[in-house]
Amino acid sequence: MATTIKMPQLGESVTEGTIERWLVKEGDTVEQYDPLFEVVTDKVNAEVPAEIAGTIAKILVPDGETVAVGTPVAEIDSDGAGAGAEPAAVAETSAEAPAAPAEPSPAATEGEAAPQEASAPAQVETPVQADATPPADAPTSGTEPASADEEAGGSNGDSSARMTPAVRRLVREHEIDVAKLKGTGAGGRVTRDDVLQFIDGGGAAQTAAEASPTPEPTPAPAAEPAAATAPSPAPASPPMPTASGGDTEVALSQMRKAIARKMTQVKQTVPHAYTVIEVDMTSAVRWREANNAAFKAREGASISFVAVVVKAVTEALRKHPTLNSQFADDRIILKQAMNIGIAVAVDNGLIVPVIANADQLSISGVNARIRDISGRAKAGKLRLDELQGGTFTVNNTGWFGSVSSMPIINAPEVAILSMEAIVKRPRVMEVDGEDVIAIRHMMNMTCSFDHRVLDGAQVG
Repeated sequence: MATTIKMPQLGESVTEGTIERWLVKEGDTVEQYDPLFEVVTDKVNAEVPAEIAGTIAKILVPDGETVAVGTPVAEIDSDGAGAGAEPAAVAETSAEAPAAPAEPSPAATEGEAAPQEASAPAQVETPVQADATPPADAPTSGTEPASADEEAGGSNGDSSARMTPAVRRLVREHEIDVAKLKGTGAGGRVTRDDVLQFIDGGGAAQTAAEASPTPEPTPAPAAEPAAATAPSPAPASPPMPTASGGDTEVALSQMRKAIARKMTQVKQTVPHAYTVIEVDMTSAVRWREANNAAFKAREGASISFVAVVVKAVTEALRKHPTLNSQFADDRIILKQAMNIGIAVAVDNGLIVPVIANADQLSISGVNARIRDISGRAKAGKLRLDELQGGTFTVNNTGWFGSVSSMPIINAPEVAILSMEAIVKRPRVMEVDGEDVIAIRHMMNMTCSFDHRVLDGAQVG
């Protein structure tokens, strides 16, 4: 009996993945949980394990190809029939998962952790909705439900175009004629890359210009003949640079391509606003200095200021629940769980593992979780559930000396907090009714927020 292995969903808003390389070949025998292939998304590089023991009967998707979540990529024959098993038709069985707005990977958080072996990720079937239920409640997406005609494969009146609801939404937002799109995905599916490439080439502007009605000319007064006006040229994409002389071209990794695409999409669709405040961290610095030695002797690691800030964030979210929400087109979903994402730098990319129910942990517990997930993130050993369900993100750019940054929101979340470097600054303070100048440990904190949901007064 052949079991179909499908492209898993490595993150709540991930709709496709790229097979970096196969670790097995047809005819190989594998045990349950043996790694089959490496998959790359904008969030993570991960090894996908075998669901069952058996023989690799068929590899349906080659190295380097990008396919939608739920697409069959291989078959394992548990009866030992090997390559004789009849392969599934990829184009007809491809599952198209509705997608939430992309989760960007903000700036990186420093963290040290002892990597440990992660349990094998469970196979994730195509979700009905990617972002509206809590992670323990997986969050629901702001994606509009597709009509029956659209689900059958069409959009904007073109029944031949196959695309996910997220791609259809992007097409509608840019008023693109679907007939002009050429799908490069499995079975001719139109992917987000196809749409973005069409937009970058000036196609969306041309489509909008063709759709705009031509106004009737207004006759000029007889006494003053109308001057000839040259038509305004359509906006063009900037010229593509080319290498010359001793220049070196470096191909983008799949993760970097995905990050570039998602960053562009979020900045185009989410209206970002920013607020920066100065935080006096002197008390926190002195508390850490007084307790760090005993803490390190007991826990084997120092106290991280990120853990202190995460704990403070959960207290703030409890008082201001709108910050712990998600935007879903015509409504706001106030999340019950406080699942805090921590931005982590990995090789040539950034990912955001999630600390589930961070409000239920002590500072010590948060500190341990940060060390654990950041270490395993860098080792590529995160579990699927650790990349899903985030409701608010904390971003630590201060570890490399930054004093001001403007992080990109981790949509569909509505806010992200960036910690900057703690530096000593002179500060005017009132002591016993008198103004004095004192040296204090100060930190700038930047909050980027979705202006559709939040205003400056709420965030400040």
